[in-house]
Amino acid sequence: MAHRKQDINDFKSRVGRINNPRNKSYYDPDLGMHVPKRVPRDKIKKAKAHKEPTFLALFIVSAVLGAFGYFVGQVIRVRYFPEAEAALTVLALDLVLALWMVAVITALLGKRSLFDRFSQVAGIYAMMVAGHNLIWRWPEPMAAIYTQDYVDSVLASTTELSLIVGANVLSF
Repeated sequence: MAHRKQDINDFKSRVGRINNPRNKSYYDPDLGMHVPKRVPRDKIKKAKAHKEPTFLALFIVSAVLGAFGYFVGQVIRVRYFPEAEAALTVLALDLVLALWMVAVITALLGKRSLFDRFSQVAGIYAMMVAGHNLIWRWPEPMAAIYTQDYVDSVLASTTELSLIVGANVLSF
């Protein structure tokens, strides 16, 4: 939970609440509870601080957002620009649409730090290299998302559990 920066007026009002003779306790905003005046400060246990997400969790979330953006960009390209045939045109359209989708999604979710951007680019690259394996795994649902012609061309030009690096298909 974010706290605003406190100044001298906040300190003076806190001291005033504590020193008020009619109060047997005072509300401590740091603790979020009413504290009796007669209890020493070291006896009061603070609530455990909220644990920050780990580096790996932040990376995975941003990479998944990048991969999802590339997936949506590719779906848009396949559905609305079917005449794109040249490899460089397809790659350029996929990347432009992916970056646009990632920009829109991350603006909505507030994932716009430099670390998040690098993670999203890693997710886009992972989807570029291995995203066709989704079509191998689920051909019928992917035919409904993309088009049947695109699914057939991917199944004909790649193998299951393979990676596409440049113009090369690496099979395992």
